[in-house]
Amino acid sequence: MPLELRGYQKKTLNSLFDWLENNQGNPCVVSPTGSGKSVLIAGFIEETLALWPDTRILVLTHQKELVMQDAKALNRLLPSVPIGIYSAALKSKELDMPVTFASIQSIYKKRGPHWNVILVDEAHLINNEDTGMYRSFLSSCHSRVIGWTATPYRLGQGYLTDENGLFSGLISEVSILDLQNMGYLSKIRSKGTFSKMDLSELHLRGGEFVESEMQKKLDTYETNEAIADEIVKSAAFYDRHHILVFCAGVEHARHMAEILREKGMAAEDINGEMSQENRDEILYRFTQGTITALTNTLLLTTGFDYPDIDMIAMLRPTMSPGLYLQEAGRGLRLKSNGGDCLLLDFAGNVERHGPVAYVQPPKKKGEGKAGVAPCKECPECLEIVPASTRECPVCGHVFPKNDMTWVLFGGDVNGDGLSAYRVIGWTWQIVESRTSHKEQIRCTYSIIGSSRPSKYYLVWHEGWAGQKGRTELTALMRRLGVVWSPDDDWNDIVGKIADKKAPEYIVTRRNGKNPKYEDIVTELYEDDVERLEKEAEEAREKADEHRKRILGL
Repeated sequence: MPLELRGYQKKTLNSLFDWLENNQGNPCVVSPTGSGKSVLIAGFIEETLALWPDTRILVLTHQKELVMQDAKALNRLLPSVPIGIYSAALKSKELDMPVTFASIQSIYKKRGPHWNVILVDEAHLINNEDTGMYRSFLSSCHSRVIGWTATPYRLGQGYLTDENGLFSGLISEVSILDLQNMGYLSKIRSKGTFSKMDLSELHLRGGEFVESEMQKKLDTYETNEAIADEIVKSAAFYDRHHILVFCAGVEHARHMAEILREKGMAAEDINGEMSQENRDEILYRFTQGTITALTNTLLLTTGFDYPDIDMIAMLRPTMSPGLYLQEAGRGLRLKSNGGDCLLLDFAGNVERHGPVAYVQPPKKKGEGKAGVAPCKECPECLEIVPASTRECPVCGHVFPKNDMTWVLFGGDVNGDGLSAYRVIGWTWQIVESRTSHKEQIRCTYSIIGSSRPSKYYLVWHEGWAGQKGRTELTALMRRLGVVWSPDDDWNDIVGKIADKKAPEYIVTRRNGKNPKYEDIVTELYEDDVERLEKEAEEAREKADEHRKRILGL
């Protein structure tokens, strides 16, 4: 029987085959956590072999665990398809099968046109520059390459489709927020943390924090003790029982587990130095509930999908939005009790990268800081909510109508509310409305991390719409210092506006009728940002005192 696919999975595969038919080059499928990447890969293989039975397919990844995981998934979904495994670590070197699963390290030297199609799992590991093992191997195969990833970008290089990248198109038919709204993923909640890691002395190398520095400067008993105290008390207060703690290094993970145990929590550290048997035993005890907290460095960012993880503590700062999303994504799976996952970010990653549903892609070298998500903290229960929230969804606290204090650190970790993006430029045009055929003024913002949202000023319309457009545009011109007179030509006025500096940020909200689009709520100029950051700092100081009282810190 053919595979049973969800609606968005069918749409994704249809889009992929359409792209392959109508384009040259290599596409990359964006498959968020929980979207069923294994099912999508199996669906592609099933349809390809049905249409072209002699097709030879290579499924390529970078870890033996993922090689085995991918092979087992296909065998479960399509048991009639013959598969081979080529991995030295798994002591198997089978090539003469319709579908071969392999690690790049093992198959690297088997160059040549052995395969018609190569599927690369975790495709974000492929360098945008023409260097590295992946690029060298793939260029020798002369095969059509299809990437699969939840994070289609690389630190310091931008999207995988950017200049020099191997991929020339992204297939993206479903988002994390879509999957949550359809009931396939759980929500992630965020609470403000009293303890904060001091990153002031850390340096960057290759765009990322230096590993040895993080281990040395962040792994201090005083900081660990304060964070462990907050983790234990938050777990008790919010009734959390399966906790992942991402640490700055192997020793840091070891020390955090020791302190958590001292405070009465069943905790163990897990690392790559352990035997596979030891790691499996610890993971089993975690899933059975005899271990409450698992501390690790990078070991559990991929390939570990235990659904009932209900709390994540980030103690490892990262400049990589992909790593941030991989860590947060461990809490997205549906829980057996129907609950959500609580994220405690001690390392400033949410501020750095934005909400999970709308993670900001990494900047290329020389580009500025990423956008932020305007949020605020409930003074009663410490829930971080979108800035537009009038009533706290957790405790029912009603915010004052004039409450516009925004905590500009992206604390709306799920991404249900407002988002803010740094503006890198704008263009102004006089265009004709497709519906009324009247002329209107359009401002289109160039931003990083989203489409190019536009704002329209209906200055020639009658009634309320025209009055609103003229009022808003007049106010903007006054703010920008644009000098004009009633006799000026509108083309000249628009040109004067375009010459002025664009705002620092635009604040957007997902369109209620069509979530693919974002409506512009307001613009933030430099003085707005300074004012709001000052107000946010004052709000955080007040919240810290309240947090101490609630959690008993």
